[in-house]
Amino acid sequence: MKSHLRTASLPALILLALIVAEPVKAEKVDTIEVFADAPIGPAHGDAQRAIGNAQSLDSDDMTRAGHRAIGDALQDLGSVFSTDATGNPFQPDLFYRGYSISPLLGLPQGLAVYQDGVRVNEAFGDTVNFDLIPLIALSRADLVPGSNPVFGRNTLAGALALTTKTGFEAPGLGVVMSGGEFGRRSLSAEYGVASKDLALYVSGETFREDGWRDHSNSRASRLFARGTWLPDSATQLDLSVNSADNRLRGNGAAPLELLDEEGRDAVFTYPDETRPRLALVNLHGSRKMDGDVTVSAGTYYRRNRTRTFNGDGTEFEACEQPGNVPFLCEEEDDDEEVVEDLDGNPVIADDDNDSATQNRSYTRQETYGLSAQIEKPFGAHRVVAGASADFGAIKFDSDTELGRLTDSRGTVGSGIYVGESVVDVHADNDSVGVYLMDTWRATDRLEVVAAGRWNQTTIELRDQIPDGDLSGKHRFSRFNPMLGASFVLVPRWTVFGSASQSTRAPTPVELTCANPDDPCRLPNGFVDDPPLDEVVTRTAELGLRHRGENWSGSVAVFRAVSKDDILFITDGNLTNTGYFDNVGKTLRQGVELGVDWRIGGGFTAGLQLTALTAEFRENFLVNSPNHPLRDEDDEDVPDASTRQVSKGDRIPLIPRLQGRATLGWSNERFDFGLEAVGRGNSRYRGDEANVDSEKVDGFVIVNADASVKLLPQLWLFATVENLFDRDFETFGVYGEGDEVLGDEFEDARRFVGAGAPQMFEAGVRMRF
Repeated sequence: MKSHLRTASLPALILLALIVAEPVKAEKVDTIEVFADAPIGPAHGDAQRAIGNAQSLDSDDMTRAGHRAIGDALQDLGSVFSTDATGNPFQPDLFYRGYSISPLLGLPQGLAVYQDGVRVNEAFGDTVNFDLIPLIALSRADLVPGSNPVFGRNTLAGALALTTKTGFEAPGLGVVMSGGEFGRRSLSAEYGVASKDLALYVSGETFREDGWRDHSNSRASRLFARGTWLPDSATQLDLSVNSADNRLRGNGAAPLELLDEEGRDAVFTYPDETRPRLALVNLHGSRKMDGDVTVSAGTYYRRNRTRTFNGDGTEFEACEQPGNVPFLCEEEDDDEEVVEDLDGNPVIADDDNDSATQNRSYTRQETYGLSAQIEKPFGAHRVVAGASADFGAIKFDSDTELGRLTDSRGTVGSGIYVGESVVDVHADNDSVGVYLMDTWRATDRLEVVAAGRWNQTTIELRDQIPDGDLSGKHRFSRFNPMLGASFVLVPRWTVFGSASQSTRAPTPVELTCANPDDPCRLPNGFVDDPPLDEVVTRTAELGLRHRGENWSGSVAVFRAVSKDDILFITDGNLTNTGYFDNVGKTLRQGVELGVDWRIGGGFTAGLQLTALTAEFRENFLVNSPNHPLRDEDDEDVPDASTRQVSKGDRIPLIPRLQGRATLGWSNERFDFGLEAVGRGNSRYRGDEANVDSEKVDGFVIVNADASVKLLPQLWLFATVENLFDRDFETFGVYGEGDEVLGDEFEDARRFVGAGAPQMFEAGVRMRF
C-alpha cells in the first residue's frame, strides 16, 4: 500500500557526522508542510521545524480500504497500537507512547482530541468515541506529541487535531461501496459544491456487519455537513453539523480455555451492547486584520446520549448460612449479605435469578463552550494567545437486574432489580483555560518555542437518590509550561527537542469509584469514595528529522514521567469490577525509529519501530483476586488477593517493542500493497506485580490491499486482513471462568481479546 505519512523515523544517527559538515545553502523549498500547533484556527506550524516528532495523515490515508473509523487510521502512525478489549472494531483501546485513549471507562485517558477546535473527549470520563467521528469528512489529522499544555487537559502523551473538509477543497461527488466476509457491508458518500464566496460539503456513512464472533452484529451511521462563507478575502465563517446513531456489540474478553474448546469466535457471556447517539453543532470563524493579526473564535454545542446493556455472570448465589436460607446472598469475605430488591424486600433464590445479571446504564452528556485565539507577528516572533471555556452537564443512571444464563451463555432477566445497584447522579464538569505561545525565529536555522497554559477544572456531583452519598465538589487548577527548539543542521535536516508539562484532572467516573474496600462495576455501581489527586506529566523529547524528495524520516527519544497516575485496579470475580487509585509515579520512555522511501519504478516502502519502557516507579499494594497464582489455602498469606507492586514492574498491556513495515507498488492503473504489523508480549491486566510467567503473546500479522482503475472516475479495490490467518491476542485480563462455565473451568483465569481472523473485503470507489 502507499505510504502517505508526513513523518516517520530514521535510524540514521551515524549519518549525522557526515551531514553537519556540509555548508548551509540557500535551497528553495517548493512546499512547506504544516501541522496544527494550537487547538483552534488553521494548521500553520512548520512541520520541518516542529519541536516534537509530529505526525499527520491526509484524507487518502484515513479513508483507504479497510479503515472503518479514525481509530483504524491512527494505527498507521508511529508509536500507536491498539488492544481489543471489547471485540468490536469501532471500540479499540488505542495507546500512543504507552498512554491510552479509549471509548471505555476504566482506562486513564492520556490524549486530548479536537475536531475543528471542539474538544471531543467526553465529559464523564474523558473517553473518546471513535465511532462518532465522521471519517470520510476528515481532511487531515495531526498528532502532536509531548505533554503539550497549549491543547489543555489530558495531553499527557500529546494531542490529536482533526480538521474536516469544506466544499472548496472537496468539490464533486464521491461514493464508496464495499462488502466482505462475516456480513460486512458499508456505504459512504460525500458531495461538495462551491461558488465564489459560498461552499457546502455533506457526507454520510453507514456500516453493518454480523461480526466474526458469535452474537456480535453491529451497525454505525454518521452524517456530517459543513457550510463555509467568505464574505471577503480576509474572513471565513463555518457552520457544521455532525450526527451519529450507532449500535455496537462487542462481547468482551473470553478465557483461553473456552477459545480452545469452542473456537476463536466463542464469547464468554452476551450481549454487551453500546448505543450512542450524537448531535454536534459547531460555529467557528477567522479574520485577518491589519498588522497581520489573525483572530479566530468558535462556539459549539455537543450532546451524546448513550445506553449500554451488559449481560454478565453474577456475584450472587443462594445463601448458605441457616438464618439466610432460602434467600439470595452476596458473599463478603467470610460473611454473606442478603440481596434486597428495589422495595427493600429480600430476594428468594431460584433458577431464574441466581446465574446472571443484566446491567443497564444511560448517560447523557451535554457540553457547550466557546474559544478565542489571536495570532500576531512581532518581528521574528509569532505570538499566539487564546482562551477556552467548556461546560459539561452529565446525567447518569444505572441498575442491575437479576437473571439466568441460557445454554449459549446469553442472559434472560427475571424482572427483579438489586436495590443497592441503582445509581442516579448528576454532574457538572467545567473547565476554563488561557494560553500563550511564542515562536521565535532566532536565526534562519534556529527556532525557539515557549508556551504556557493555566487550566481550572471544577467537578460537582449531585446524588439524586435520597440519602445518597455521592454528592461533592472538586476543583483542580495548575499552570503548565513548555519550552522547545529546532535547529536546521543543513537543508532538509533538523534537530529538535522540547520539555513540557501537562495534567489531567480525575474524571467524575473516577471520583465516584475510588474505594478499594468497595469496588464498583463499570459503568455501574458508584459509591462514596476518597478523593483522587490530579495527574501531572512531564515529558522531554530529543530528535532528528529529514525531509527529502525520495525519502523522509526521523528518530526521536522521549521520556515521560507521570506523578499521581490513576490506575483502574481489577478487584472482583468479574473483569469489569474494581476501583480507581493514585499509584504514584509511572514512566514511559522510548525511541521511535522509521523511514518512508520512494524507491523508484513505482515502489514505495516504509518502516516504523518503537522501543518502549512503561513501568511503575513506586511501590504499592494491589488487589488481584482472580490472579492465577492466588492460593486461598496458603496460611502464610494474610490476604491471598493482595500483591506487592515494586518499582520497575511493567505496566500491563504495553509491549516493549512494536513495529510496522509497508511495501507498495503502483502505476497509473494499479496499486498493490503489503503491510506487516507486529508487537512484543505484554502483561495481563491484573498482573501489575509482574509475577505471572504467562503473558499476552507477541505477534506479527500481514495485511494486503490492491486496487485497479477501470475508468478515470471508477476504481475497484480489495483488502485482506490477517492474510495468513494467524491466531493472536491483543488484550489480556484476569477473571473467574468457572462462575459461568462450571467447575471444569476452575483454572480458567486468563481472559484474552482474540484478534480477528483472515477477512476479505472488496468494493468500488467512484468520483465525479
